Amino acid sequence: MTPSKKNPSYSRRHFLRQILGAGACAVAGLDPIFGQINPASGAEPFRFAFLTDLHLLEGGALRSVQGIAACLAAVEKLNPRPEFILVGGDLVHSSRELTVAGAERSLDLFLKTWNDHTALPAHWIFGNHDLVATSNPAASPNEPDYGKGLFRNRFHLSNLFYSFDCKGWHFVVLDDIALDPRRNYFGELFDAELAFLKAHLDVHRDQPTIVSTHIPLLSNLPLGLLLAGKAGAALGRKPGTLVCTNGSAVIDDIPGHNVRAILAGHLHFQEEIDLKGVRVINSGAVCGNYWKGPNHGCPEGFGVVDLGADGSVAFDYRTYGWKA
Repeated sequence: MTPSKKNPSYSRRHFLRQILGAGACAVAGLDPIFGQINPASGAEPFRFAFLTDLHLLEGGALRSVQGIAACLAAVEKLNPRPEFILVGGDLVHSSRELTVAGAERSLDLFLKTWNDHTALPAHWIFGNHDLVATSNPAASPNEPDYGKGLFRNRFHLSNLFYSFDCKGWHFVVLDDIALDPRRNYFGELFDAELAFLKAHLDVHRDQPTIVSTHIPLLSNLPLGLLLAGKAGAALGRKPGTLVCTNGSAVIDDIPGHNVRAILAGHLHFQEEIDLKGVRVINSGAVCGNYWKGPNHGCPEGFGVVDLGADGSVAFDYRTYGWKA
């Protein structure tokens, strides 16, 4: 698949979208983007956990193995018990720089840690750190596990965008990790998955729906840090690495559909934006600031998501007692 084509213009609107993401114009009061939300039909209440940005460090450095295990132990103690875990991506921190063989070993350690500490079903979202060997000039793109291959193969996914259902709720997982010609990642959704999303929103408009990505479709954090003079390295990167560059393609398909929440990670910071009934939730990270403590004041943690029979979404970000 190739990224969808766009014709950028450097207007105020374009600048806001690059900094904030798809919802920038709505946040700035430029245009409304969400329409009426359909009622829930046949939905049952249940709970799932949202764990994102685990970042297992090479060799288990900074006690990252123990940290992941501690987070999973906290999930296992939840009452009521979650139906499943939605995993927001970035499983192994250094996969882009490693050889393919090295990335395979690191993911094997991650999966052993995971399987040793939870038997809950899991649904996996692809993150930018899940790319394999794309920053290693000695690696061959022809290896089957190169790039996105290892993630697809280990989790038996024919596509990294897919859907599933649970108790009358519909879930759509999207892959918004793209590569430029120099193998640098940026956030962008692909034409095929946008068509997939639109078709699913049409077919499932009677079901409350959750959409999930790794890179947020919109965020107030980058601009907030910039205005506060605290951007530092966070905004030293291109804006397209912080928020999805064409997230508006998702937002534009939402009016008239039954999307109740959009979940993402990537920024390691907990924020929620409510736009006419749709919860835009960017979760803090299991690893915090890469196992060095809180990130911009957001501690290591995970999301507990309680869905109601009326289509409501309650998100509770919980710490799990980790001390870096």
